[in-house]
Amino acid sequence: MRHKDELRPYQDRVASHLYEHDEALAVMRPGFGKTIAALTAIEELQRYGIIRHALVIAPKRVARVVWPDEISSWSHTSRLRYQVLDGPPTARLRYLHRADECDVTIVGLDVAQWLCEALVEIPDDHPVFDLLVIDEASRLRNPTGQRAKALAKIAGRWKMLWGLSGTLRPSGPLDLFMPARVVTRGKLWGRSFYSWRQQHFYPTDYMGYDWVAKPGAEDLLNAQLAPLVTTVTDAEMVQVEPTIVIDRVELSPGVRYIYRSMEDRLMSKIASDRTVVAASSAVATGKLAQVANGFMYDAGVTTRLHGAKREWLEEIVENATGPTLLIYEYKEDLQMIRDVIDDAVPYLGDGVGDAQSSKNIAAWNAGLLPFLALHPASGGHGLNLQHGGSDMAWISPTWSPEYWEQTIARLNRSGQKRQVVVRVCVATNTVDAMKLDRVHQKMTAQEAFEAYLRRWQTHNRTA
Repeated sequence: MRHKDELRPYQDRVASHLYEHDEALAVMRPGFGKTIAALTAIEELQRYGIIRHALVIAPKRVARVVWPDEISSWSHTSRLRYQVLDGPPTARLRYLHRADECDVTIVGLDVAQWLCEALVEIPDDHPVFDLLVIDEASRLRNPTGQRAKALAKIAGRWKMLWGLSGTLRPSGPLDLFMPARVVTRGKLWGRSFYSWRQQHFYPTDYMGYDWVAKPGAEDLLNAQLAPLVTTVTDAEMVQVEPTIVIDRVELSPGVRYIYRSMEDRLMSKIASDRTVVAASSAVATGKLAQVANGFMYDAGVTTRLHGAKREWLEEIVENATGPTLLIYEYKEDLQMIRDVIDDAVPYLGDGVGDAQSSKNIAAWNAGLLPFLALHPASGGHGLNLQHGGSDMAWISPTWSPEYWEQTIARLNRSGQKRQVVVRVCVATNTVDAMKLDRVHQKMTAQEAFEAYLRRWQTHNRTA
């Protein structure tokens, strides 16, 4: 068990900021310990009788695994009595009404809308309304999202409200409104996203799909938000940046023809004169990504096209010098991992229950697994995997800058004792390059697609 004096200075500072503010946002890069900083502030608030209870809303697996683990891992928080709202609605409701019997109630973001409806029955003076902590507040960034709207509607019932985030604005300044709207109960920028957007941004297209900040608007918004936010300075960052290695593989001439056909005509001929038609650029890029990975889905049938990435994976497995996280995107990628290693290779992703996920995480952190497969959407936030190894290999880049940063941070975080090495398999001259652009430059999907098209057009003119 770790002791409070092991907290890093910036974690103490963040805890103090939260303790001293009824409304606050703690923005800390993944792996820098925002959970224990928040728990430290919660413990002190309860010890001094300022609050009776803290309600924590977090991504599903983070709520069920990370927060309980952190509570029990530190001597100064281990005294906190906690419960996790889980199971069917009747069971969750029963536990919710018993919140005054514990110090911390933790609930998954996936049932946040249910929670808001259930809280209507509870009076305002109940301990459950002393403090609300929203972990990964960036998940509320969609102004039309039902969870965000539900939380914004009842946010005023809490005496204190904090938001925690590793990436508060993953896609740009428009992401800031709803987290700030919820945390400040609309006091900072008002309650209407559209009025706020109209005031500080302007559309770049006739239909008003894309908006950019007016001159000086971002500086103004940052200055307005700054008093609410505590973060970690560059001088306080003690971790070494991960080493990123791009491993490129080549497609065979036959597969390259299929790929170019899809690019050129948004359709590709697959075996037996069967034609796959991509109805839009989004579908086309999805099909292109499948081809780059070595297969294509069509009408429930999977056609394998090449083994370039399989050979890369075999090399990774053969030459592994320590436990390695294998990052996959498609079910076919996971099957490839199973074919290369073993059908029983543990993984975190769709189809794995919470109990088995917890076992897999524990086994990995204990150094018992030479390989663990992980889908970014299932392990993107909060999971502590730094104790099991420092090597990570992506079968292909991800589309999401947030998933990219958060997944790497599963290893490159506080407690990691070795240099983290991230290897990424990229099929040359494919949509994989579009993915890399998006995660490295944090482009929007449209910007990345346009950049890809420009490269494709240049190639065609010079071919």
